[in-house]
Amino acid sequence: MASPNDPFLVVDSVTKRFGPTVALSDVSLSMRQGEVHALMGENGAGKSTLGKAIAGLHKPDTGSITLAGRPLILGSVKDAYDAGIRIVHQELAQCPNLTVAENLCLHDMPAGLKRLGWNIDYRAMNDRAARLLIDLAPEIDVQAPLGSLAPGRRQIVQIASSLDNGGDERKNPRVIIFDEPTSSLSVAEADRLMAIVRRLAGQGLLAIYVSHRMNEIFSCCDRVSVLRDGKFVATNVIKEINENTLVSQMIGRTIDTSTKVQRTIPASALPVLEVNAIASPGRLEKASLAVRAGEILGIGGLVGAGRSELLDAIFGLDPHATGEVRVAGRPMRVGNPRTSIALGLGYVPEDRRLQGLYFQMGIDENILMPTMPLLARLGIRNPLGEHRLTKEQMLRLQVKAATTRSLPGELSGGNQQKVLIARWLTARTKVLLLDEPTRGIDVGTKHEIYKLVRQAADAGLAVLLVSSEMPELLNLSDRILVMAEGRLTGELRGADMTQENILRLAALAKPTTQSA
Repeated sequence: MASPNDPFLVVDSVTKRFGPTVALSDVSLSMRQGEVHALMGENGAGKSTLGKAIAGLHKPDTGSITLAGRPLILGSVKDAYDAGIRIVHQELAQCPNLTVAENLCLHDMPAGLKRLGWNIDYRAMNDRAARLLIDLAPEIDVQAPLGSLAPGRRQIVQIASSLDNGGDERKNPRVIIFDEPTSSLSVAEADRLMAIVRRLAGQGLLAIYVSHRMNEIFSCCDRVSVLRDGKFVATNVIKEINENTLVSQMIGRTIDTSTKVQRTIPASALPVLEVNAIASPGRLEKASLAVRAGEILGIGGLVGAGRSELLDAIFGLDPHATGEVRVAGRPMRVGNPRTSIALGLGYVPEDRRLQGLYFQMGIDENILMPTMPLLARLGIRNPLGEHRLTKEQMLRLQVKAATTRSLPGELSGGNQQKVLIARWLTARTKVLLLDEPTRGIDVGTKHEIYKLVRQAADAGLAVLLVSSEMPELLNLSDRILVMAEGRLTGELRGADMTQENILRLAALAKPTTQSA
């Protein structure tokens, strides 16, 4: 009889190259049945490549992978699926216009009576979807459009899809790979998802958990394997390691992850950004705030509280916004991003892929987009000046890329985010708006970005920061405003800046109107 400590999934001497890039170099590790096994490392360390190799999406150049003693056919998605290996990707691969049941059965729709014109048996489809969700979230309506669900529920639907065996018990899932499953979820949704992962492991599945979030690793996982530069570093029992040691294994040096950097804002510092009664119908109630030169003002609250909507309105992306915005004392026309940029506002949005970067353009043009007119001579672009400035910024921010013309899609997530930040540190920026600036980024790059944000503030920029990560919000902010249901609910300073106080203010509901 197999022992719980016996190897279940074994990766032996796996190497994977993409052209000249070595993504995995002679990686060997083993995982156990019924455990939650974390994979950690910096962006580009090889975590996702290893997960995709296990799931058959990438074919290793050398090495082998075995499950319960059975060698897998490398690079075969079908063989991995038949063996019981599933992967839940960070980017949801779903059809929001279809129902929950249709999404769950999309790969294998139950056949109806074709002679009556029914190509799909909708009752069987709904019943099958309900069975898949019964142990995860039975309250989800399988006939509801998937797009009507919150992100956390959509993630649960994707997990439910991974549990489907197509009616063949020989293909029951035995391994599920979760790739950054909580990157777009609220705290409550993330907690629920982690509870589901623990429950699946308790039923005998091997859950492979890829995440950059330390609190999730320490609360959800049993063991953690670390990769660095495509090489295996160590496997640790979670209860026998602390965060600083784990970080040191990941990046090869020690970082203090807990100490807040004390900053002093001069009493003479004047407001650079002044917002008065900015609002947007159905999105944002009247909000007023001011940020002084050199200050980092944090915006706390739960997902959906209106934090991103506030930054959108200030920068001019919300055409329905009303109110007053002043930059360095000059009034700004609300709802016009061009005017915002001209007056010195820079915006790093939450979703760098959809809202931030131009993936068909090189790093140089991505960085220089708002700066090109300043470098131009008589309206003609200045190639030498652009190249010099791009090189300076890439060196300053330590952007790792082959050339200045490399496309953003060729970079790791951390380097993509640095490119986006570099865009505004080259322009004549007076106010820097940051929305979740380290989402999906490894701990080493996070601290590099923290340093850049503090340096920007020290140079006199006013920084408005939105973050769902409590340690990040508390350690970076000089003071914090909290939002709930589209309105500001309170301000925290000094010793009052605690997680408990942020959550208390974030939970404040709108006051009810008393009838006469």
